Amino acid sequence: MSWRIEHRQAYLAGRKLVYPDVPAEYAGFAESVSVGNLVLLSGCTGQDDTTSGPPPAAIADQVRIALDKVRRAMENAGGTMNGIVKTFFFATSLADYPQVRKTETEFYLEHAPALVKTPPAATFIVVESLAKPEYLIEYEALGVLDRAAADWRVTYHPEFWGGTELAYPHVPKEHAKFARTQVVGNLVIVSGCQALDHDSVRVETDDLYEQSEIVLDKLKIGMEEAGGSLGNLVKTNVLIDDLASLGPYREVEREYFLRHAPALLDAPPASTVFVAKSLPRPEFKIEVEAYGVVDRAAPGARAEYYAGGADAPAAVAVGKLLFVSGCDGSDPHSGRYASGNVEAQLAAAFDKLRAAIERAGGTMNGIVKTVLMLRRAEDYPAMRRAELAYHHKHATALVARPPACTYLQMPSLADPDALFQVDAVAVR
Repeated sequence: MSWRIEHRQAYLAGRKLVYPDVPAEYAGFAESVSVGNLVLLSGCTGQDDTTSGPPPAAIADQVRIALDKVRRAMENAGGTMNGIVKTFFFATSLADYPQVRKTETEFYLEHAPALVKTPPAATFIVVESLAKPEYLIEYEALGVLDRAAADWRVTYHPEFWGGTELAYPHVPKEHAKFARTQVVGNLVIVSGCQALDHDSVRVETDDLYEQSEIVLDKLKIGMEEAGGSLGNLVKTNVLIDDLASLGPYREVEREYFLRHAPALLDAPPASTVFVAKSLPRPEFKIEVEAYGVVDRAAPGARAEYYAGGADAPAAVAVGKLLFVSGCDGSDPHSGRYASGNVEAQLAAAFDKLRAAIERAGGTMNGIVKTVLMLRRAEDYPAMRRAELAYHHKHATALVARPPACTYLQMPSLADPDALFQVDAVAVR
């Protein structure tokens, strides 16, 4: 199967978003990076990128602009918006959720009718802020160029609440609509799983341990329905609104793996933690989205685990695609953070990322997608300068051809002193 990489540069008001076309403190990223049949898109905000003017004030207008950027990015890559198989979208207000979903459905009806009846896998969280205070919404998307491509065929598995399929017109426009899983060849994509009871459509417990067990049950069901098993997980994104929830979740996760997928105790999925401002409902204490494989030994898309160490986190490969656990800026030996110094923390985090990729047989130049997370929005220019300096030193190809990228401000990271975290996908 092909793992060919195609890079497409992003532009703002006709200016290429790459150094030296823009200053070092500006964002530099790709519009999209294709890996074989997969298309990884940068986060799309509600600012019109054909101008440098401010985004509209209304959330519906920003959603339309963001989705139109997704559409154009897919078309520029050689596909269509109907090829979207996964969205991870971020809003700054939970109150905007119904309007976001309504506008999204109306946009799909006009521009991507296949997504109305077979919606993407999806995850949603509320964040502290986006790259600019006036941004209200950002869409991160994963697509395919051809839903019927050999070795990359897409299979849709619907989600049901109260016996109703979560697709329009089965549910109103403003209602949640997403797949339980989307399968792309050997890759399984599981939507964010929360503790909602799908029969009663209520959260029946406020106990974090019980909610964690329900979430893991849903991950297991999703993987099995797709033809795999829980033991075939390769990456999880753990979404919480309180850092204190992480320890209890990991405790439940370990016990659950022991019972249902003991091989994951020695070779767990790569994992990244996102501390959101809030989850989709106030009752939710934990949400987990995941990637897995149907067959760990599939020709051309074999899953391989690379253990972490003091210098780097764990990583898991699917064929040539490499998922790396989230990397923060703590010193790998002392565990301490350079106090107040985002540049030093970024360098430490990128050192870990580079070591993880190299341990798996790749190089830093193979990074195709990043999610950059800051605790303090005012550190954004310094973060971008430090990122560029690191690329100049360790990944020169990324200076002229930066990866697809999403930026988020989180209310907290792994530690009160943590200022920066990076999540990444690479090709080896």
